[in-house]
Amino acid sequence: MISFEEAISKILENCSVIEYSEEVKFSDSLNRVLFEDVIVNEDVPSFNRSAVDGYATKRSFINKPLKIVGTISAGNILDYNINEGECLKVMTGSYLPECIDYVAKVEDTEIDERGFIIIKKVEDKSNIRFKGEDIKANNILLQKGTLIEPQHVAMLASIGKNVVKVYKPISVAIISTGDEIVEPYITPAFGKIRNSNAYQLLMQCKQISINADYLGIIPDNFDDVFHAIKKVEKQFNAIIITGGVSKGDYDYVHRVIKELNFEILFHYVLVQPGHPSLAAKTGNTMIFALPGNPVSSYFQFECFVKPALLKMMGHTFKPKIIYAKLGSDFRRKQTNRTVLHPIKLVDGFVYPIEYHGSAHLFSLKDADGFVIISPYVTTLTKGDDVLVRLF
Repeated sequence: MISFEEAISKILENCSVIEYSEEVKFSDSLNRVLFEDVIVNEDVPSFNRSAVDGYATKRSFINKPLKIVGTISAGNILDYNINEGECLKVMTGSYLPECIDYVAKVEDTEIDERGFIIIKKVEDKSNIRFKGEDIKANNILLQKGTLIEPQHVAMLASIGKNVVKVYKPISVAIISTGDEIVEPYITPAFGKIRNSNAYQLLMQCKQISINADYLGIIPDNFDDVFHAIKKVEKQFNAIIITGGVSKGDYDYVHRVIKELNFEILFHYVLVQPGHPSLAAKTGNTMIFALPGNPVSSYFQFECFVKPALLKMMGHTFKPKIIYAKLGSDFRRKQTNRTVLHPIKLVDGFVYPIEYHGSAHLFSLKDADGFVIISPYVTTLTKGDDVLVRLF
């Protein structure tokens, strides 16, 4: 049995990057991981541009009325070397001749009776976006291993990087176990429940661009579990199983994994929910056996499985962790486990959500994340700083 932190480290130490790549259109690259450094082939901006609507001139000319000698709209070019007492009317984003070193905002000017521009307020900043000030040509814009987000797609578009090389998604199998579960389209008989875990895990994989294969529900029977895992152990980079991972009479998953000679990294973790969580490997294949309760499987995918899958696709995952103040008192029973409790953020304060335990899936309906409470801490007081992991 190991700590929550040790379990995460153990998994990441034992999963390997799968070095396969493919090229995709930049517009199809969201949530993919870069297999290459993206190099900028020109300065950005590629020319001096006005940051505001206003009047472009030289600082040495701004103490007297200025005659408008031309207009430059965005997308047009006017190369003109202004003389003393002159200015150019410019728009946001428009080209600026090299001689310009200051743009006065429209709202900082007025027009006199002759139609000349009088600058009423002079700023310290130039209101110019200078050539190459964002990034110089031949520099790295995005590094190999970057998980591409919407802003990165915009950056790729802005430099004309129409095709990018990315890691291929790894192959992932999802298996549910349990005599008590049926598929969602079946009306469960008394004592049965619908299978939510598999579809939750499918969507969690999809969020990181993995179209996992759902292999169905396996009964609580040693031979059935054995043959299901043995059949796919060499076909997938990762196998995720829910249910049957504890030590009850009908929990066969850990026994099968041991029988198949997987290297078991850990079986039990000092965390709640998700205490009976198992990670194992054979060659480059990782297997994750998660509890059958839905909140447990959701949290343990986020904490254990997601970082591993992303590492296998070349990305170092960094969870969104913040410190925030507790908005209400919180108490729990004494335990030697790290506790993960769903929370809601309201006006910057953390409020624990009513939570009935790891089967209480609906507690996640309005959750923004979970608070991480250290072992043996039983009481937290309104105003305390707490560690929160956001979804």
